[in-house]
Amino acid sequence: MDLRPRRAPFGAHAQMDVVQHMPPPRTGDPALRALCHDLIQPLATIRMLADPRIGDDDPRLAAIRHEVTWLTDLVESVLDGPAEDRHEPLDLMDVAAYALSCCAPSAAVTLEGSSDVRVVAPRVALVRALICLLDNAARAAGKDGCVTVCVRAGGSRAVVTVADDGPGLGNLVPQHSIGLVTVARVLRECGGRLELTDGAGGGAVATVELPLLAQGHAR
Repeated sequence: MDLRPRRAPFGAHAQMDVVQHMPPPRTGDPALRALCHDLIQPLATIRMLADPRIGDDDPRLAAIRHEVTWLTDLVESVLDGPAEDRHEPLDLMDVAAYALSCCAPSAAVTLEGSSDVRVVAPRVALVRALICLLDNAARAAGKDGCVTVCVRAGGSRAVVTVADDGPGLGNLVPQHSIGLVTVARVLRECGGRLELTDGAGGGAVATVELPLLAQGHAR
């Protein structure tokens, strides 16, 4: 099988007092909703990997550690807030490869393109955005379909395309809307954009464009 890659109890009266003084949950908080959306897949993966019947212990535990590392980065980025969401030089191929390692797509996924395509962006946020697009593409393609991820430089832009061979735009039952909202917001904050189109031969293509970091500023 393919393995890709935290109170002490209160007394009854104390517990009631704490509950009475707790603020109501902020179910409408977009950051909280987006985080919950993004936690679903890695938690499901960890639950699956926890079953000792699925494979050898060493690769299984390595995969669990990988998922826990990503969960920690994800939650810390939300708790720390925008001030800690640092923009940094990133190799877009490395980001795409890491995003893929945090997914468990049922479809076959191919990653191709150029290395050393550099951008400036918050790493965790960009990984989240690409994971969302990969999950959507894999769901559209289905277990017998294919997804192709391509990283390239085009003029002054860095480009990632996520193409699937599914039914095309508008022909898939929506699962969550918060994911694409998060993707669009992340890209706008980085000076980029997201475009969704039908593929020339069927399926759909998500195109991410970001400003390309000039070579003289890449390191």
